[in-house]
Amino acid sequence: MNPRGPSLFAALKSDARAAARTALVTGAFAAITAAALLAYHVRGSAEDFIDSAEIADLKSALAADPDNGALKIEIQERDLAIRRAYFAKLARLDRGIYLLLGGVLAFVGSLAWMAFARRAAPKPGAAEPTAAAEARATLSARWSVAALAVIAAGLGAAWAGRSDLAFLDRAVQAIEEAKAPPVLAPPEEIAKQWPRFRGPGGLGVSAYLNVPAEWNGASGAGILWKTPVPISSDNSPVVWGDRIFLSGATKKRREVYCFDAATGALLWTGKVERVPGSKDGPDDIMEDTGYAAPTVATCGRRVYAIFANADLAAFDFDGRRVWARNLGVPENNYGYAASLLVYRHLLIVSYDQAKPEDNKSRFLAFDIRNGKTVWDTVRPVAASWDTPIVITHAGVDQLITCSNPFVIAYAPDTGRELWRADCLNDDVAPSPVYAGGLVLAVNTGAQLSAIKPDGTGDVTKTHILWLAEDGLPDIASPAATDDYVYLLTTHGLLTCYETKTGKLLYEEDTDLSFNASPSIVGDKLYLISTKGVAIILRIGPTYEELGRSELGEGVHASPAFQDGRIYIRGKKHLYCIGAR
Repeated sequence: MNPRGPSLFAALKSDARAAARTALVTGAFAAITAAALLAYHVRGSAEDFIDSAEIADLKSALAADPDNGALKIEIQERDLAIRRAYFAKLARLDRGIYLLLGGVLAFVGSLAWMAFARRAAPKPGAAEPTAAAEARATLSARWSVAALAVIAAGLGAAWAGRSDLAFLDRAVQAIEEAKAPPVLAPPEEIAKQWPRFRGPGGLGVSAYLNVPAEWNGASGAGILWKTPVPISSDNSPVVWGDRIFLSGATKKRREVYCFDAATGALLWTGKVERVPGSKDGPDDIMEDTGYAAPTVATCGRRVYAIFANADLAAFDFDGRRVWARNLGVPENNYGYAASLLVYRHLLIVSYDQAKPEDNKSRFLAFDIRNGKTVWDTVRPVAASWDTPIVITHAGVDQLITCSNPFVIAYAPDTGRELWRADCLNDDVAPSPVYAGGLVLAVNTGAQLSAIKPDGTGDVTKTHILWLAEDGLPDIASPAATDDYVYLLTTHGLLTCYETKTGKLLYEEDTDLSFNASPSIVGDKLYLISTKGVAIILRIGPTYEELGRSELGEGVHASPAFQDGRIYIRGKKHLYCIGAR
């Protein structure tokens, strides 16, 4: 008798037992998975998700109170949450189906393995195995390897369902957002917040009159809290409800910060990293500009940020990154500084660069839900550092932009040019404002131009109502009411003009330096110097100073105003000023 016979018999017998155990385990796994999928599938149909009783009740309440803006937002948000839950369910069902398929294949493979092992095993006391028997044993071994591979594939599917969860969540979100309309806050809600650079409209005008006018950083009087900001940058605070948003960056780090408006606690830090096409830098950026000069913007559900390297990212209010993309580092002598703004479902990005003849400057609009480009308009202008505004004139919305040599108005929903005026020169940093039915645009090397925004085409010779040449600012944007326009230079010269006529009313040297733009609170004008000294003035045809307050820290960012509060970003800290 061949001495290999007993050992071969033992091996085949062992294979049969292992195959039986494997079949038992994989069969149980497949059965449990199938039962779970069936139970999960029958628990709530599509109609239960989409046509929910909760939404029906809310719509009934809205029918009884059609002017309830908060209720409209609640309906939109609940509808979006329900849709997200439904499509997340579909994604989990898909993952479960793959797991079930892997389990079934593993079960079938183990049955085949067991059958071949039992058929090939010799009976005790039989003659030495024939060549055919050894061939069957070899085949059984190969089946063992194949079955193990199938089981590994099933386990791999299960692991993929866990390890690639972020990718699958993004896929679910893309499906959900493609089917659901964006949740848009009503205009009356936006007007109460501070959603972008210089507040709603970008005009530096507070919706609240009960704003503090006295504080002292040294003694702490009037300071509710101050909290350190991880990376020093000069972008300004943005506020929505109980949240304050800032950004900060170095050459290699780019971050978005969310603070609690009541306590100043840092709630989360959103890191902008691993963006396709992104590069660190640029290397030649000016220190005064830095890597995070643009102020972030919010739609009330998400916050959007852009940096010097042109990384553009969106985060939800819980700090999860929703989408990100890179636009390519712009050709800009001093570094990129134009802030973002949200118009309805669009995120507007001013992307001016190079020289007018290079045709590299662009305006872009992205879908706030997914970051996809909605429109992209080439501009015949040079690099600039101002932030556009959206105005409504005669019932028509206009996106107003400034850059050498033009003030240009676009249709914000399509990017189509409406009119242009040739009235700027050199480097343009101050943003335009709108008051008294006029667009007011200014920069050093040109003039202050008051433009009637009701023309079409080139309106240079027909719609510039008046021009002024004194006190032109190089950084700070104007502040204006229907009666007065205020200009503030870096070296502290405050100039006041009459809005309707352009008549020079006064010039006053404040003996301070300024980077922050002036702001309007009711009948008061707020100026905050680079040393953190705030001057509060009476708005009117003469210079009337009401008081000065010191923060005790340098300030280059413009303040944000809310109900009874001022939020100021210093060089190292974020401050909340208000009465306890």
